[in-house]
Amino acid sequence: MSAVTLLPLGALAQSTAPASPEPSSEAKAAAKADAPADAASDAKPDAASAASGLGTVYVTARKRAELQIDVPISVQTMSDKDLRASGTTSVSDLSSQAGFTFTSAQSTGAYGRSAGMVTFRGLQGELGRPNDASGGVFLDGVAITNGISTLGMSDIARVEVLKGPQNAFFGRSTFGGAVNFITKVPADEFRGTVNTNINHHGSSDVDASMEGPLIAGLLKGRLMVASHNKVAEQHASDGGELGAENSRTITGTLYVTPTEKLWLRLRGSYQENDDSLPAVAYLAATNNTSCTGRTYTGTGRDGATVSYTPGTAYFCGSIPDLKQLGSGVINANTTIPAAAYNAFVNNSLNDPYLAKTPRLDHMGMRSEVKQASLQAGYELPKDMELAFNLGYNEANTTSIYDLDKTGTANFFSAQINPTHDLTVDTRLSTDARQSLRGVVGASLFRSSYVYSQIDYSPGFGGTAAGISTNFSNFDSTVPAVYGSVEYDFTPQITGSLEARYQRDQIKSYSRAGAVQENRTSNVLPRLTLRYKPTTNISTYFNVAKGVQPLTVNSGFSSASAAAKAYILTQVPTASDFTEQPTLTSFELGFKQRVGNNFQYALALYDMQWKHRLTSTTIFNPASCGTTSGTAECPLTASGTGIQSGNDARIRGIELSVDAQLTPSWVVGAYVDYKRARWTRYDSSSQSRYGSYGTAALTGYAVSFDGNTVARVPDIQVNANTTYRFNPLSNGWRPWLRADVLYVGRMWESDFNFARTDPYSRIDLRLGFDKNDMSFDIYVRNLANDRSWTTVSRVNNLGLSPLTSFSQQGLTAMAQEERAFGVRASYSF
Repeated sequence: MSAVTLLPLGALAQSTAPASPEPSSEAKAAAKADAPADAASDAKPDAASAASGLGTVYVTARKRAELQIDVPISVQTMSDKDLRASGTTSVSDLSSQAGFTFTSAQSTGAYGRSAGMVTFRGLQGELGRPNDASGGVFLDGVAITNGISTLGMSDIARVEVLKGPQNAFFGRSTFGGAVNFITKVPADEFRGTVNTNINHHGSSDVDASMEGPLIAGLLKGRLMVASHNKVAEQHASDGGELGAENSRTITGTLYVTPTEKLWLRLRGSYQENDDSLPAVAYLAATNNTSCTGRTYTGTGRDGATVSYTPGTAYFCGSIPDLKQLGSGVINANTTIPAAAYNAFVNNSLNDPYLAKTPRLDHMGMRSEVKQASLQAGYELPKDMELAFNLGYNEANTTSIYDLDKTGTANFFSAQINPTHDLTVDTRLSTDARQSLRGVVGASLFRSSYVYSQIDYSPGFGGTAAGISTNFSNFDSTVPAVYGSVEYDFTPQITGSLEARYQRDQIKSYSRAGAVQENRTSNVLPRLTLRYKPTTNISTYFNVAKGVQPLTVNSGFSSASAAAKAYILTQVPTASDFTEQPTLTSFELGFKQRVGNNFQYALALYDMQWKHRLTSTTIFNPASCGTTSGTAECPLTASGTGIQSGNDARIRGIELSVDAQLTPSWVVGAYVDYKRARWTRYDSSSQSRYGSYGTAALTGYAVSFDGNTVARVPDIQVNANTTYRFNPLSNGWRPWLRADVLYVGRMWESDFNFARTDPYSRIDLRLGFDKNDMSFDIYVRNLANDRSWTTVSRVNNLGLSPLTSFSQQGLTAMAQEERAFGVRASYSF
């Protein structure tokens, strides 16, 4: 993706250049697209350094160095010092600072760190797979499709968060936005750093690095090791841990400069993760009366309005929070059942995919993540630049879960997920100082994704584990060419056209080895007009198109002939491959900097999302009881998931503000307010037959147009302020920082029955800096707000006896408990 360079505002204060001022040589050296950031960018003020102004930010979001105010998209940047000042140690932490949403599978966190994806501007998927994400995650410009949840910040130099469709430059899975982590380049002189962090619960993070020249003027290197240990938030009724996380990471980087015009960088990373079951609550709706007397409106098959009410106990209105329900709702069986141990742990069923992933002998998750990249840049005559990027990622994960998330031993599952992907990208950029400038490039992306599952279901009378029909195995190949042309019509008016042509090809493999193929071609443009009346004011309008990847309707494609025939009676449009989701986006933006001490960016967006994938679980007819595997009852006891497409429209406004009130006092804020509504939401199978049971709804509503997209907060606000005091007599300089997060209400499902209450979090830090040493004491979640951060409607699998899937409930995750801690850093 891109790198960031930050320079003192005074360096450009005398500039009266046209709309696209030339970056300084320092900026160009540090901010080449996909190149690592270097020490030149450390000029930006933060909580740990004095400042005389907000500084000027250079970004390369469009594959060349530009002032952030000139880039006609919504962009946020954070340096490593910003990350440390805010206590950001994970992608989840970053999301609360940078205005996007990070979720685990199906937005509930139910599968912990085994899955994760980012969401921008309410483009919330529900399938929980990498190809369902609306935002892409990149590491030094290399796409990462798995292992996002465990990505740490120890080796990160800069982060760019780009809002709105980025498909033209970055390909599929970025039609909502993109996050690029730029890792640190080795220093020119020998140095090292040790960072430690521990809180009163016993959780800790430690990292250490050494770097410097290996061959003077030619080669320098960096070695970093990190350890992450999070203690269990809760304990299950059987005494087992819930919410524990452990990671170990080692990273090495070599940076070579054979000539003044050529640089190369080789980076490799290896990480091991070992977690317990996540701390997830299950809220059973049995005997709940909050829906009594409530009615909802949908549309019947004949087009007439239908009034309906949940036909079984459920939650309507505000969802009770953790303080009301008590911590007992967070529970699970944390011991692998003896009848499933050999299948889950020793692979007695000879699942070929389980043989590829780490051996796991406890409930929870274990994964190995390997990453390698080679980057190069060469300065050509006439100030043209040639760049090359090659990256490989591999994430192999084994997870064992108690699917009912209760103390009842009904359903257990081993979920196996070996993945890998390859990115190759090369491009040529012309002189950015010319009134006509451009970029041309070519890329190839290949990925392999496997999801295999082994089930043990004593709740339905199972006595042994068996391989599930829930299975996905597909390879994607996406060759593409892309480019941009930008022209200054006048010193104030600039137009640009960016576009990518790609072929999205997918091969799906059944367990028996049968192969199905699908492919499509897309042209993904972004057309922008920018008006810059002065150096410090910029307005723009752009229109863009984006797509999500092709994907397999695995529940249908892997079903037997009898099962397919039955599924088609419930979902007549089901097929082996789903429709490709598309997005059309319109954005109007304003950016202004006032002197050295105030700047803001405002963006208004309107997006139309077509064929958003919605999941429906199809079960055997109710007459089957617990029977399965027959012609009359062809599905397994747990049913099969089918995806279909629906349409939504999302409109919103984003505002970011940064101000330096005094030389010692800085503040920043970000606000995102949106309305995400279904313009076409057809879910007849869910309303009548699907995962909500045949008796879930009275009346036969099949369409729910106008409902709000589930799990999308209407508003998100984060703000921070830092005040630096005068130095003490012993040389230590104290500072105080506060971070505030506010997240609005979210519906639990697209039927809009129940919703979370708004929640907030306040973090405080008191720090002290002196030369190469710093430490601070902090409290996270000062008010100990335990509100739900994610909720999702699911069947109640914890009943005993379990006779059907008609009973309902919610899975939910709460904010982490209040934590007091100490953090220290020493550089030498």
